[in-house]
Amino acid sequence: MGGVFNPYNDASLLILIALLQADVDLIEEDANAIREVTDSEAILTEVAGQITTTGAEQILYTEESPAGIFEPRCCKIDFTNHTATETVVIRVSYRIGPGLNLILQSATTFAGAQDPDLINVDLKPNRYGFGITIEKTAGTNRAYDWEVFYEEAP
Repeated sequence: MGGVFNPYNDASLLILIALLQADVDLIEEDANAIREVTDSEAILTEVAGQITTTGAEQILYTEESPAGIFEPRCCKIDFTNHTATETVVIRVSYRIGPGLNLILQSATTFAGAQDPDLINVDLKPNRYGFGITIEKTAGTNRAYDWEVFYEEAP
């Protein structure tokens, strides 16, 4: 009787299964680590509105006590309605500790027609809140569209 006789042996198959399981475990660890990072990434949020000046300093936008991770990015203000006769002051203030008052950081005056009409106010990282005000100091009361962008963790 001739032929080849190869007895079945589980050992090599079991070793291969163990190696594959180890690779699957490493892939799962990496996927979980990636998910932790992506789940904690900040989400860009936008708030918008319109304000009509009155001659008094008015709150354009304020964030009193942000929760968690919060980073304001910018405020865009549409000066399309602003003419050569208007002057407005945009003020940006920040709270630098819990329970403290807002402290003025910048005051920018816009006099006369603006070119371009869309003004960008850069905002700085802050943990305890900030505020933006607008005050017409000369000219006619005008409506200003605005939007504020900030990032916060979910």
